[in-house]
Amino acid sequence: MRLLYILPLASLLACKGAPAPAPAAAPAQKVAVPQAVHVVAIKEEKLPAVIDLSGTLEADERSEVASAIAGLVTEVAVDVGTPVKKGDLLVRIDRRDAAMRLAQATAATAQAGARLGLHPGDAFSPNKVPEVQAAREALELADTDAKRAKALVEGGSSPQSQYDTAKSRFEQAKAQYDVVLNGAKTSWAALQAAKAAQDLTEKASTDTDVVAPFDGVIDAKRVAPGEYATMGKVVAVLVRVNPLRLKVDVPETSAGAVQLDGDVLLTVGAWPDRVFTGKIKRIGAALKSQSRTLAIEAEVANTDGTLKPGYFAHVALVIPGKDALANLVPASAIGTSGSAARVFVVEGGSANERIVSVGRTWQGLVEVRGALKAGETVATDHLDMLSDGAHVTVK
Repeated sequence: MRLLYILPLASLLACKGAPAPAPAAAPAQKVAVPQAVHVVAIKEEKLPAVIDLSGTLEADERSEVASAIAGLVTEVAVDVGTPVKKGDLLVRIDRRDAAMRLAQATAATAQAGARLGLHPGDAFSPNKVPEVQAAREALELADTDAKRAKALVEGGSSPQSQYDTAKSRFEQAKAQYDVVLNGAKTSWAALQAAKAAQDLTEKASTDTDVVAPFDGVIDAKRVAPGEYATMGKVVAVLVRVNPLRLKVDVPETSAGAVQLDGDVLLTVGAWPDRVFTGKIKRIGAALKSQSRTLAIEAEVANTDGTLKPGYFAHVALVIPGKDALANLVPASAIGTSGSAARVFVVEGGSANERIVSVGRTWQGLVEVRGALKAGETVATDHLDMLSDGAHVTVK
């Protein structure tokens, strides 16, 4: 029994003498590492005042080039995108039919000329036609005989019947002369018709070559070798791409700023960093009744073919004499915050967020409007890793 009391007491004494465990160490706090960024100073420039619009670039001319004759297509010299000069061959039609018709018409012309005794280049005179000359001589002889017979009758040395016979011969000669003269004139008209037919066949022989009506680029090819082209069939579509036409609708409230030869600036999505220029060349005569806008057209030089018909353009209509200061930054300095644009002004090791509105692109920089000053530095990279007040270091 004594052993049972001793064991609990010994256990109690052993627990009472054990040292207390040491408290756990608190976790170390993380230190924020500054984000390294590149910066650039805000640039201030005087820019022309503009009205922001949108427009579309179109070809200066567009021609659906058609065949003037019917025939078998023997050659297609162009394809989509081929640049051509005025007079360059587009499509060739079989020449054999046209050549045979030309030979036939040429022979008909020569035959009609031979009937009149004319050589190529001779001027037509009815009295020079051999049949007319003979009839005229016969008429003159009959006239002389009639006058002589009349004189004899009047002198009493010849009977009346002789004069009647001479007069009858004169009237027959005159009728014959009129018939021959009219025949010569008819033959001359036939010759003119033959020449006209020959001219038409000569034109048809040259129309076997369908050529470019102006300098441009092939937009579509509509035929292939071996195909039969009917008269008037479109064989190719040609567009003139230098210059291009910029079509813009100007709101009624801004129509007063439009003037001929006024400047326009434009950018396109395919070349966002380039600013193209144009001149207003055509102004609509009246506003569109539904949209209350004024249609204008500007010519935009496109010597290097950079711009394409169909491009949508952001347009700035320049208002003369109203230049204004603008703040410019690289496009890489502009980020987004929801639906708003923002930049980060770097100052004293901190990045301060500024909400801005974006304007036009000018010489590779973007106009920004907001609480900004020229000379302030803005971050140009890692914008998605920055927040207002973030610590930064400048690379």
